[in-house]
Amino acid sequence: MFENKKFEGIHYSRFIASYNNMKGNDRYFKQWLRQLVINDKHIPEDVINEMWELAFNGKLELENNAAKFLEEKGL
Repeated sequence: MFENKKFEGIHYSRFIASYNNMKGNDRYFKQWLRQLVINDKHIPEDVINEMWELAFNGKLELENNAAKFLEEKGL
């Protein structure tokens, strides 16, 4: 099961939502995280991998439904 852990007091989901809200995609997500400095600290690679897993490992049935919904909306 996934856990919404924190890095320097910020929940992983906040990093994910911030990136997603700016229309980021999985291709550059890790690069974006690597360049961030929070409280004078770079995010460790193992934390970056945990964030990526949380962000991009959806449930296939839900992804299929979301794709169909977006297609019906012309998006």
